[in-house]
Amino acid sequence: MKKLLLILLSLTLCACQAPTKSTTSTSKKACDVTSEEEKCSKKDNTKTNFNEINFDEAIQYFTQEKSGVLYFGFSSCPWCKEAKPILKKVAKDNGIDIQYVKVRDEEKNRLYTDEQKAIIEPYIQDYMSNNDEGVLTLYVPLVLVIKNGKVIDGHEGTLESHDATERKMTNDEKEQLTKIYIKLMSEAK
Repeated sequence: MKKLLLILLSLTLCACQAPTKSTTSTSKKACDVTSEEEKCSKKDNTKTNFNEINFDEAIQYFTQEKSGVLYFGFSSCPWCKEAKPILKKVAKDNGIDIQYVKVRDEEKNRLYTDEQKAIIEPYIQDYMSNNDEGVLTLYVPLVLVIKNGKVIDGHEGTLESHDATERKMTNDEKEQLTKIYIKLMSEAK
């Protein structure tokens, strides 16, 4: 009975949204933040260790010298769809909480301003990539391990060999990404 109650509670807490059309990024290993939100999966009824925070709260990890793991993403990003379940499992197995920074809403609106990007950019620029115009861009999924306000390690996208707009990750690629996330979680402890 308790298990059924937990499942029902998990389903109730899931902030589902209506599905929308996804756009693709110029990067072959990650989404930029121009894609859209879509509804969350009701099948994902496990207890999550993902705590949604806003962009200002993410900035505070740097300005207030906090420690933790930040995951930048959004639900309709094809790379995020493949990376998030792997990250969730690794984080859960290692007892690590993930601070989820959602970067797009269901109407494709960016959930941070240019001013916020300018504040966070000096802290995370080593984990950002240039777009086709040469502008430093926040691509997702992006996982960062923060210790005392400094990024000690991170990972952008899935794998160089994987283009989520063309195909799902192979089991070997999933294992490779799992190993990357395991290394990150070990540094977060």
